Amino acid sequence: MSQAPLIIVGGTSLFRRGLGSFIEASPLDLIAEYDDPASCVAGTADQSGSEPELIVYISNGDPEESADAVEMLQDSYGSARVLVLSAELSVDELGACLRVGAGGYLLSNLSKDVLIHSVRLILLGETVFPSQLAAAWATGQLRRSDKVNPKILGDLTPRELDILGCLTEGASNKIIARQLGITEATVKIHMKSLIRKIGVQNRTQAALFALHSGFNREPAPLAA
Repeated sequence: MSQAPLIIVGGTSLFRRGLGSFIEASPLDLIAEYDDPASCVAGTADQSGSEPELIVYISNGDPEESADAVEMLQDSYGSARVLVLSAELSVDELGACLRVGAGGYLLSNLSKDVLIHSVRLILLGETVFPSQLAAAWATGQLRRSDKVNPKILGDLTPRELDILGCLTEGASNKIIARQLGITEATVKIHMKSLIRKIGVQNRTQAALFALHSGFNREPAPLAA
């Protein structure tokens, strides 16, 4: 991947400097940094330099403020994707950011390798979020939302429930197909139906729906 122009927004100058050192000799090219989204928009409004392909927003942990920041940055840089970094794992903030189109939501203590790998996926159009989410939910570290209607799960077929369970583990279509003993094309068909029935837009939101509703299904045995 060629170097992608990057802007860092939010956090302290010390944290931004440390994050900037992470991306040295990486596929990312830091072109600017700002204290907050408003400063970012104002500071680049009249400039004709490189347009960012990725904006890293350092959150203060407030779901509404983070969602507003993502929307503001996306409105100003329509072609850029936004990655939110948070100090703590918050299912409310995660959901709020993904609902407005964030390309990813990760914890700010991630390693350099994880950051670069996640960025590559985001720039390819994928949505990333912490693998710790499922584990934290299972151990009760995250509060379940009362906004999800678990009765919707009753409309899903057994196969769709199997796939939903795989999604909560972060499995790709290839892994799901292998685990369930079906083709990737069949996985995509079930996935499309699953997403339509529960009223979400993508696989990430489907996994969040499952976690919010307290869904728990033993994974199907690995196909021989």
